[in-house]
Formats: sequence, C-alpha cells, structure tokens
Amino acid sequence: MPNSIEDKISLFTKVIIERIEIDCKRKQKKMMEYYENRETSIINEYVERKRNALEKAKKDAETKKQQLILKNRSNMRLSILKKKQEFSERLTDEVKSKIKSFIVTEEYTDFLEEAIKQVLTRFSKSQYVTLNFSKNDIKNNQESIIKTIKSVRNENSFQINGVDDLIGGVFVKSGDGRMEIDFTINTIMEESDKLIGEVLSSRLSKEL
Repeated sequence: MPNSIEDKISLFTKVIIERIEIDCKRKQKKMMEYYENRETSIINEYVERKRNALEKAKKDAETKKQQLILKNRSNMRLSILKKKQEFSERLTDEVKSKIKSFIVTEEYTDFLEEAIKQVLTRFSKSQYVTLNFSKNDIKNNQESIIKTIKSVRNENSFQINGVDDLIGGVFVKSGDGRMEIDFTINTIMEESDKLIGEVLSSRLSKEL
C-alpha cells in the first residue's frame, strides 16, 4: 500500500512536472515568437522610416534644385534684359548722333527729294494732300521741297506744314484723311530700334 501511494505520488508528480515543462516550453515558444515578430516589426519600422526620410530628403533636394534653377534663369533673363537695354540705348544714341549729322548734308537733301517723289506717286494728282515736314526742313530746305512737289503736282493741290516732333523725312495725308503715308526718319528710327532689339535678344540669348 505505501509503495502504491508513493508510486502514485511519484507518477502524479512526474505528470505535473511534464505538464509544467510543456506549458513552459509553449510559453517560451510563444514569447520567442512574440519577440521575433516584435524585432521584425521594429526592423521594418526602422527601414520604413529610413526609406521615408530618404524620399523626403530626395524631394527636398529636388525642390531646392528646381528653386535654384528658376532663380538662375530669372537672374539670366534680368541680365539679358539689362544688357539689351544698355546696348540698345547706346546704339540708339549713336544712330541719333549720325542722323543729326546727316540731316545737314547734301545727301539728306537728295534723300528728302526722292522721298517726296516716291510718296506722292501713291496719291492721284487730283487728290488734295497735306505734306508734313520737320520745322528744320521747312527752314533749311523749303525751296528744294516746293520745287520737288511742284515737279509732280499742281500748285493748288497741296499744303505744307512744319511739325515740331518730326526729325526729318515726310508724312503725307490725303485731304479727306483716308490715306496716309509715313516716310519720316522718326518711323525709320522706330523700325531700326525694333530690329536692334531683335538682334540683341538673339545674340545675348546665345551668349548667355
């Protein structure tokens, strides 16, 4: 009987210990799985944060790069405009200086006579026309102007006016106001300024 009780106690103890060991192993396995999963999760979170940080750094760098490119382009445009303005003003001043010298020469008188003839061919001889000249031309070239007009038109078919802001050349308008022809140095200079601007823009854009 005692042996039987001891055996039963021993057997019971053995079963209990085995269950405890099994339970411990199960809990240990569960704990290991938890920590392994936690470790994987932490690593994945770190990798994700690192990837996001790298993407943000790349985006920030790209944004800064684009801002620098735009700023550089803007500075280049301003530099081009500034140089264009400087060169254009310098060339315009040189042209004006040469024109001032030109309008007191015999070559200018020949030019003016030819301009008058060409413009008046565009009007019929029966049309009454008004011819506008610079006051300087009226003062210095009036005789030549009248002689040239009369060579192609009747004396009573035209009127001559002196205009303050005209530099030279001739501006003709029909009596009814329907037809105008501009052959003035003012207009020639304006067209030259446009051409100068186009050439400078093209050249400066290539250089810069």
